[in-house]
Amino acid sequence: SYSSIEGDHSSLVLSDLDPKYVILYDADVSFVRTIEIHSSLQDECEERIKVYFMLFQASAEEKSFKLALERENNAFERLIHHKKNMPMQVNTLAATTQEIQLALNNCNGLSSTYANGTLPLAIDTRTRQGKSITDEEKREIAVDVREFRSALPSILHQGGMRLAPVTLTVGDFVLSKVHCVERKSLSDLFGSFASGRLYSQAESMSKYYECPCLLIEFNPSKAFCLVNESDIGIEIRNDSITSKMVLLATHFPKLRILWSRSPFETLRIFKSLKQSHEEVDVDKAVYIGQNESVETLLSEVSEDDEINETARDMLLRLPGVNVHNARRIMQECDSIADLTQMTRDDLKRIAGPMAGQKLFTFFRQKFGAT
Repeated sequence: SYSSIEGDHSSLVLSDLDPKYVILYDADVSFVRTIEIHSSLQDECEERIKVYFMLFQASAEEKSFKLALERENNAFERLIHHKKNMPMQVNTLAATTQEIQLALNNCNGLSSTYANGTLPLAIDTRTRQGKSITDEEKREIAVDVREFRSALPSILHQGGMRLAPVTLTVGDFVLSKVHCVERKSLSDLFGSFASGRLYSQAESMSKYYECPCLLIEFNPSKAFCLVNESDIGIEIRNDSITSKMVLLATHFPKLRILWSRSPFETLRIFKSLKQSHEEVDVDKAVYIGQNESVETLLSEVSEDDEINETARDMLLRLPGVNVHNARRIMQECDSIADLTQMTRDDLKRIAGPMAGQKLFTFFRQKFGAT
């Protein structure tokens, strides 16, 4: 057995021993690839090497090996993507200096070309003549300005997307007239479920867009899973993220959940979603949700009735209360005093499960130790 084989020594050892069986106690991706190369160099008539991995199921070693394979796969995908979009080098063109000089002598505006008419001699970038991106390609994306604290907008810009930084009331990214995306990292997802903010966001997107989307973006350096397999149960629990995801999908049938391994994967998802839809109307995306101001949502009060502005403002500052459930609360209660006397079940009924629990706890929680 060889406990540590580094660099080119591994291929030399395999060539010297020419083994038929290999047992790996500590699975190393680089050594596995060396075994594959050694096996491919053998004659076809020879028996192939049989490799055995000694790993416990669901162990830390198994997860580390799978994570290394995932990083390797992502590296190859990025390499293929960069190779596909890499610009052609000038020295690889068939055009000669004499051909370019001849094109200069016969220059007639921007229509002159070289390399047998395949390349323009000059490109007017001000009037967008000679652009390589076709007009049919969809590239407009409305991005909430708060999302520029993350790396995703920069990657979208590098991928050829035209970003419109605006302040969005509904969603984080608007891809088209039908697609609105709320982006969540894993930490944001857990926090939004705990605060109940994700419920309001999904409700707003479902109200204004035909295809609301929840984008869950993972860290490429970590495992591509919400929880461990051993933590997934068959029963619905309040503390289970999978149960919360099921309830969210059940309550909002229109909501589409997008799973992304990295920001680069998100770029590919956005491009595929925009292909068969019209470009986003940025002005409309900014306007959506803004008309639901406090005055608009609470305008059902008759003009003849006197409005208690102070009580209304206090209501909107209570924990869990927003512009969406404030109307229902005002329909059920005549004053803040009536709201404080309601039971837990009644508060959950009119304000929602999370907001009702927050209100009930807030009204009955003591100021502190005396």
